[in-house]
Order: sequence, then structure tokens, then C-alpha cells
Amino acid sequence: MKNGDEGDSFGPFRPGYANAWIVVAIIAVSTAALFIKLSSSHPVTIAFWRLLIAQIVITPIAILKMRSRTQRPSKTTILKLGVVGLALALHFSMWIWSFQYTTVASSLLLVTTHPIFVATLAYLLFREKLSRMGMMGMITALVGSAIIMGGDLTVSRISLTGNLLAFGGALMAGIYLLSGRKFRRELNLWVYVFFVYGSAMFFLLIFSLYLGANLLVTDPSEYILFGALALGPMLLGHTVYNWALRYVSPTLVSVSMLGEPIGSTFLAFIFLGETPYIGAIVGAPIVLAGIYLVAKRSANRTIRQG
Repeated sequence: MKNGDEGDSFGPFRPGYANAWIVVAIIAVSTAALFIKLSSSHPVTIAFWRLLIAQIVITPIAILKMRSRTQRPSKTTILKLGVVGLALALHFSMWIWSFQYTTVASSLLLVTTHPIFVATLAYLLFREKLSRMGMMGMITALVGSAIIMGGDLTVSRISLTGNLLAFGGALMAGIYLLSGRKFRRELNLWVYVFFVYGSAMFFLLIFSLYLGANLLVTDPSEYILFGALALGPMLLGHTVYNWALRYVSPTLVSVSMLGEPIGSTFLAFIFLGETPYIGAIVGAPIVLAGIYLVAKRSANRTIRQG
């Protein structure tokens, strides 16, 4: 048994159900944009509390796992996980900040261009090839995203700033996902996210001091939004994605995230009154078709138990 296997599979969390759990993660992360838009806090403050509340839930489980010597990462590994945490902190900060300058749809579609980085680097680093059908699926999903995005992008200087921030968030997300693929082969899920989320919190604290962002807010409703972000998009979203990275291709996980803008745009229409362009209606089924093709042709890497 490899170190990362211990405690990863239990109850419904089995390798054979990885694709089904990815669908759950898509639904969970789709709520993030809504909660972020409803919050009036600084972007770094939102990201910090999102991670802090999730970490409160994760910490006791991780401590129990690390009672086993096989689950204790070396100092070198912990430092490397800190770099992964930095990528996650930059991803959250840049992406959340982009909402102040551009629309939900524009931000989400740009931040989810990371499948391009992931697919390319997964081949260069891990020699993980996409089948012809898988490549077609990724391209199809990206084309659908471009159709959705095309009607919503603007050319103003303010929106350009938001779009660049979202694109930078995409690059950081790609690094985060590929790193997860590597380390999840060696580490238990809870140990991995404990160090990655924890280091991301540390960097966000530094960002807050540099930017003068107040981490303590006085409006109680803000903490309700932070809790919703932690329990939904963070624990049921990112943590489930990190679990799945051990059993499926990182490209599949990355492409599946393209489903987030569809759910988020729908929720933004219902709760925020942001009317989707015709491109969103046309592009959504194309994105879903692309995700289906990648999922169908991506062979699950089931790890033998015991």
C-alpha cells in the first residue's frame, strides 16, 4: 500500500465513484462566485476566512492521520507543499480580486482556461497523454467556454485588469492541480490539504499585511458567507477534487472545472440579476459535451487497496 492510499477510500469515497464525486465538486464550486459577489470584504479577507474555516474542520482529521509514521511528510516535502500553498493563495487572491473589475462570466471563463496548462504540463512532466477523443473533448469544452465568454468580454481598461487577474488565477490553478497530482500519489488526502491549505492561509496573511486588508470584519453576515464558501466550494469542491486527483487524470479534473461557469452564471442570473448573453445559452451544452468526452475517454487510475 502506498502512503497516499491509507484512509483515502472509505464509504462512498471509492476510486470507482471518482467521476460521480467530480460532478458533486462542480456543483459545490459553482456557488463560490455567488457568495463572493455577495460579500463586501476585501478579496484577501474572503480567501483567508474561506481557508481558515475549512482548516478548522480538516486539522483534527489530519492530526489523527499523522499519528502514523507513514503519513508524516518530511521537512523537504512540507516546504514543497508550502510552494503549492503559495500557488493556491495567488489563485484565490487574483481570481477573487478580478470580480471587482469584470463580470462573473468573464472572470470564470478566463480563470478556467487552466486545462490548457494542465494538459500540456501533464504530458511534459508525467507523460500522461490524452486520447484523440479526450483531446477533442478538451478543445470542445474550451470552444464552448470561448462562446460563453465572447458575448461578455469588454475592452475597457478596467475590465482588462479584471481579465488579466483572472487569467493569472488560471495559471496558478494549473500549477496547484498538477502539484496535487504529484503529491497525492504519496500523501493521504487530509495530510496533503492540511499543509497546502495551511500554507495558503499563511501567505494570505502576509498579503493582507502588505495590502492593508482588514481580516476582522464587523458584519456578522460576512462570516455566514465565509462559512458557506468553506463548507461548499472549499470542502465539497476543492477537497473532493484533491481526493480525485489520485484516481483520475489531472486533465479530467481540470476540464471538469469548466462546468463551474455554467452553474455560476445561472446562479448569478437568479440571485444577482446578471442576465446571461445568448453565448452562455449556446456555449453551455458545448462545454458539458466536452467534459463528457474527456470523462468518457480518461481511464480512471484505480489504486488497489490493501
